[in-house]
Amino acid sequence: MRVTILAAAGQIAELVTQNLMTETDDQLTLVAREADSRLTITDAERENLVDLDVNDVNKLAATMRGEDLVLLATSPDERMANSVIKAMDQAGVSRLIVTGAIGVENEVPGKFGEWNRRMGGGLLAAVADGFHAIENSDLDYTYLRMTWLYNDPRKKDYVITEPGEPQPGVQVTRTAVANFLTHLIKSGANDYQRASIGIYEPGSDRYDKPTFY
Repeated sequence: MRVTILAAAGQIAELVTQNLMTETDDQLTLVAREADSRLTITDAERENLVDLDVNDVNKLAATMRGEDLVLLATSPDERMANSVIKAMDQAGVSRLIVTGAIGVENEVPGKFGEWNRRMGGGLLAAVADGFHAIENSDLDYTYLRMTWLYNDPRKKDYVITEPGEPQPGVQVTRTAVANFLTHLIKSGANDYQRASIGIYEPGSDRYDKPTFY
């Protein structure tokens, strides 16, 4: 499979890249600003670095041509979402996976929902606009609503909430998210198409906010 990873210098993107390089034979195009200084290639035959602003639609489309799948490894606002949609349409690529944010569907219940809305503020509204742009596009998207993130490579388990279900879990590790994304890509990315799903750490639904706050 040929996979383009946008915002490839982020922590989750780097974990997914490491997994795919170890566990698959996929060809990876890693897109980031100042990619040469922020990313390191481990196999020049399988990895290609592209220094690019994802809002540059024409250059992004040229980069994506011939790819099978795009992973947008950041929660986009409306401008970024529309840039990616236009570029993918120009390139003739339809499969998109997005590491998005909880709360974009007002799906977070109880005291945690109140806390999340307060902490998210105006940023949550901007990300929600990006989600709706993707939702209303013609792409075969999977929007992964990630709850609050932290680092602990020992904690790899996760719970997936199906489309339309409440999202009660308050936290999840970046390792767990990367493992889910890796599994989805390795399996052909056929699951959860045109769907918004959630991910959280088992047992974290019993808290009112992340344990690290």
